[in-house]
Amino acid sequence: MTYSQWADEYTDSADKLKEKIDLLKAELETANLNELPDLYFRINTLHSMYTECVRIANILRKRKGEV
Repeated sequence: MTYSQWADEYTDSADKLKEKIDLLKAELETANLNELPDLYFRINTLHSMYTECVRIANILRKRKGEV
């Protein structure tokens, strides 16, 4: 696997995480007060994973010389 392919996999994972985050954010609008802490926790956890995937993809692209 090349650095480019590896970076693309991390980018794909980041995109999937972003989609899930967006779905959870939409759920915030209809959630009751008891559900809010869990939703915020899930969103924050997924956002951390998302930013890590983006960061790693950028590192791999730099190593390849694409950025």
